[in-house]
Amino acid sequence: MTALPLSQRQRKWKKRSRWPPNSNGLYTRFDYSSVSLRYETYITQLEVLAKHRELVANELVNENLQRSSQTLRESPAMQNLSREIDIVSGSDLTVLLLGETGVGKEVIARIIHARSKRDDQPLVYLNCAALPDSLAESELFGHVKGAFSGATSDRAGKFELANGGTLFLDEVGELPLAIQAKLLRVVQFGEIQRVGSDKSHRADVRIIAATNRLLAEEVKVGRFRADLYHRLSVYPLHVAPLRERIVDIAVLSRFFLNQARARLGLERIDLSNDTLRTLENYSWPGNVRELEYVMLRAVLRASALRGRSLVLQPSDLDIGAELNKAIADDNSGLNGKSLTQLVDDYQRQIISTTFTESSENWAKTARSLGMDRGNLHRLVKRLGMK
Repeated sequence: MTALPLSQRQRKWKKRSRWPPNSNGLYTRFDYSSVSLRYETYITQLEVLAKHRELVANELVNENLQRSSQTLRESPAMQNLSREIDIVSGSDLTVLLLGETGVGKEVIARIIHARSKRDDQPLVYLNCAALPDSLAESELFGHVKGAFSGATSDRAGKFELANGGTLFLDEVGELPLAIQAKLLRVVQFGEIQRVGSDKSHRADVRIIAATNRLLAEEVKVGRFRADLYHRLSVYPLHVAPLRERIVDIAVLSRFFLNQARARLGLERIDLSNDTLRTLENYSWPGNVRELEYVMLRAVLRASALRGRSLVLQPSDLDIGAELNKAIADDNSGLNGKSLTQLVDDYQRQIISTTFTESSENWAKTARSLGMDRGNLHRLVKRLGMK
């Protein structure tokens, strides 16, 4: 079919028309309904995906809060911590969580946020120890396009993302001194300035910080700013190590056993009395996190050997071998040593062996032991190995 030549009137109509020509050059009505349907389907799929991600996020938060209810249940130390959390959660005061690696400081931060008036707003997490010095400022405060090599567009920082909610600064003691000075102004006045921009704006953020360092000591030796320390420690909370919460070990162990049972599809898992005594006599240098992994490994090995219904025995555990042997040996008792001395001897042996295997490199030794390097140095000093 040959297209007819366009008259002047048709040419004017062509310019105003929303209908494109077909393959023959003729102008026909465009089917907007099919495009509309495709967009509607696409938007529906995005909504379903967003809803799924929201449900996953809620489930992860609920799991953490469920674990939190277990950690705050039994021991006097944790019951007292729970009361302190109730007091501070209703305010916007800055909280500093203090405690060893693995005691559950992130879980406590989530509890504080969940009990606060900001619970319907985001809780943004930032691990300060994992920040390269060159990117720390950008991660915290954001940057504008062209601020540095690789800044191809504007980017919001963690403070802006947490606006209206809570920002959790984990391992805040690892921040470089230069960044500490810039963080101080944000904490003090709530003013943020993106890297490469001369404009500042305010952010309504509640800060919860955490560290396994003794910040007061870090201030004395000049590794942490005194003014920032006082700004962050408006309401300090100490999370007790597991060895000071012996009564919690049974509750936490069974909680982790139930998690392992669900993951591995087992029928029944329980602890023998001897196993529980072994767990309670161990010093737990890795605290709650170490207990979780020990229970998971023990269940995995025991289920492979004994089936889907089992009771864990001391031999299933891979902790404190010398201590377990001393406890089980009724004739030898404790070899004239206290429980603390036995634990210290065992730690000295493990650290010494790992140090030798790591070519006498303390950083490599800390990584092999799964410990923070600062914590390892403090432990070595306490054990008289330096």
